[in-house]
Amino acid sequence: MEIEQLLEERAGLVDMELPALLQDIKPPELGAAVAYAVASKGKRIRPALVTLACEAVGGTARDASFAAASIELIHSSSLVLDDVIDKSEKRRGRDTIHKVWGTDMALLTVQILAALSLKIAARDPRLIHAIADSLFYMGEGEAMELVDFAKDKRSYIELAFRKTGSLFGSASQVGAIVGGGNKQQVKDMTGFGKHIGIAFQIRDDILDCISSEEDLGKPVKKDLFMGRPSIVILDALNSGISLERMMKCNNGELMHLVEDSIDYAEETAKEEMELAKSHIETLDENHAKRKLIELGEYIINRSK
Repeated sequence: MEIEQLLEERAGLVDMELPALLQDIKPPELGAAVAYAVASKGKRIRPALVTLACEAVGGTARDASFAAASIELIHSSSLVLDDVIDKSEKRRGRDTIHKVWGTDMALLTVQILAALSLKIAARDPRLIHAIADSLFYMGEGEAMELVDFAKDKRSYIELAFRKTGSLFGSASQVGAIVGGGNKQQVKDMTGFGKHIGIAFQIRDDILDCISSEEDLGKPVKKDLFMGRPSIVILDALNSGISLERMMKCNNGELMHLVEDSIDYAEETAKEEMELAKSHIETLDENHAKRKLIELGEYIINRSK
């Protein structure tokens, strides 16, 4: 099965869990905003990671469907908050929640989505700590961006872990927990998720420089114009290319100007993928383990 087919299949498991959670949210305007956030579907990579982690340690995808839904709700909440902070008007080709309902309602939507995530995770109390960890680290990551924390590769990786890798780590962690993994397997799966999450963030940085808004469904060169840390831009700055020069480029010109930095970012993503694979070397060979590795490769080569 190709990875995109697998993602679609696993998204179906998550979709079965969500409708009951969205009933009777008051007032109706808040309910509409929450439903809009949940309906704004991406590739559902994180839920797929939950289910594959569960299978890799002996469980089934269906065993992990509620945990996958919990992770997806946290991800949805983070996107709404991202858009508020960045003042983005488009997400996946649609108007953002704060543009449609206003900033106040968008922030309340973030709160409700996080609450729903914890509510569904509470079916297995062992998951709560992992969910709380990801919420905490993601909050730190947002703040690190605001204070211009990342200056070099080390600090960038630290930021990328908090911003993105932490939720990927929690996704594989909860999957391994509900799949019945032992302590070492849960630890190894958490490490795997953390590193492919960092690789995912690096690929996002690359796409921000090389894609069009039509391809991504959201504004491009956002990192550059908002002064957000990106491994591509950081490397270019450290190589002597000025921010002013980069900001004057259209996307085609920017790709050419920072070509070496894009190559550097791609190599760093591959390094993270190798670190991820090292965490699951001792897992028994099975279909799910192979698909986890394919998912990681898909992440670092995706076009949107």
